[in-house]
Amino acid sequence: MRTLRLLLVALAAVSLLGATAASTGAKQKRKQNHKTKKVTVADFYFSPSKVKIRKGDKVKWTWSSANTSPHDVHLKKGPKKLKKRGSYSTKTTAVTGARFVKAFPRPGKYKFICTIHPTQMRMTVIVKK
Repeated sequence: MRTLRLLLVALAAVSLLGATAASTGAKQKRKQNHKTKKVTVADFYFSPSKVKIRKGDKVKWTWSSANTSPHDVHLKKGPKKLKKRGSYSTKTTAVTGARFVKAFPRPGKYKFICTIHPTQMRMTVIVKK
């Protein structure tokens, strides 16, 4: 009888560990599925000017090596209830070689500009659920 109880306790522990490992594996797999869209910050445009991503994906802005002017990336408008709006913007940076990567955990439409060239440099990031 005692052996049977020990066996049942061991089986319960093993199944609990398996469920925890499976849950952790699923979380890691979801994190690995996040993608990064690349956007070039060029003299006087973003390329592409519109990207569609899924919730949790990232956008990576890279300043072109051919630039002759400094630029920035500034969130002009985002989804309602977006916290830390300033974290979606950069300071005016060097002419070339800069990078900015941002994850988008909240679905919605994000409108960006370069504050130095606001009428020429505009882009939209659409985040789907």
